[in-house]
Amino acid sequence: MLISIDTLRADHLPAYGYTKIRTPFIDALAKDSWLFENAYTPCPMTLPAHTTMLTGELPPEHGVRNNVGFVFDGRAHPSLPLLLKAHGYATGAAVSSYVLRSDTGLGPLFDYYEDSTEAAPGMAPVHYRRTGDKTEAVAKEWIAKHAGQPFFFFFHIYEPHLPYNPPEPFLSLYGKTYDGAIASADAIIGTFLDDLKRLGVYDRAMVVLVGDHGEGLGDHGEEQHSILLYREAIHVPMIIKLPGEFGAGRRIAWPAQLSDIVPTVTSVLGIKTPKEVSGSSLVTMDPKVGAQRVLYSETLYPRLQLGWSDLHSTLDARYQYIQSPRPELYDMVADPAEKHDLIGSRAADAARLAA
Repeated sequence: MLISIDTLRADHLPAYGYTKIRTPFIDALAKDSWLFENAYTPCPMTLPAHTTMLTGELPPEHGVRNNVGFVFDGRAHPSLPLLLKAHGYATGAAVSSYVLRSDTGLGPLFDYYEDSTEAAPGMAPVHYRRTGDKTEAVAKEWIAKHAGQPFFFFFHIYEPHLPYNPPEPFLSLYGKTYDGAIASADAIIGTFLDDLKRLGVYDRAMVVLVGDHGEGLGDHGEEQHSILLYREAIHVPMIIKLPGEFGAGRRIAWPAQLSDIVPTVTSVLGIKTPKEVSGSSLVTMDPKVGAQRVLYSETLYPRLQLGWSDLHSTLDARYQYIQSPRPELYDMVADPAEKHDLIGSRAADAARLAA
């Protein structure tokens, strides 16, 4: 089971130390799971990030570099749905955003791909969406029909993406805020997990819950996402529950990335990982190796949409280097909010990550 919560930055979840909202259902899942404290998206945009989740490849490898203008070629790249289908799994998906519609190339990877969305007068198609409770109902129906056989299901909800308009009781508790939308998303996840338990699936399932990217919230001048690569845009939750809750409660500090999902799933299921996959299995990784990882992120949105410059980032367990017309370096351990640029005082670390 792959659960993706759109636009969810890790540092706004109680499981990651946040105290301003309650998310009891994600908290409960985290207690049954391995929680990766420092997981990152390779791109702060929905379509490239989800293509990475489903392929184990980074955007320069799978070729989807923006939400518009790119179509994934499933014939030229491996993908988790097709790999599992070849091993006898039924595959299904229900998504909540037009950005993930079937004709982006993702739909043909699955036996079943439900991408219905809703429009409002004057709304551009790119903003078409469906509320997560409606997507959850679709997911429940499909899973109920396939609960007695091996299956893979991809469940995507668009809360807490803008417009931050949660239903009650979250509207009264938190107002029209990002946090209120996160609390609303948590309730939808709770319903989904309860359905898995009622259908007898939860205990034997592998459940991966992630965010595709974060949200700026003005921390570095960007209110939303896509343009910048600071930590608030790329640091995402990654919570992995293994069958039988094996290793429940583990917290892993070394860096992880969305490209690690495919090899982690294949290693747990005993399936050979395609050689094209650039991620690594998180359940078999030596912690000493994990601590030395260097991860890549990018956004081409500034150039493709605004005529500015591409941004690229490399980071390790401590530092993040951002390659831009004015390069930047941050100590994420001492300065997790990335307010103090060290490019002038840590030249060796910048050069190492820039190489």
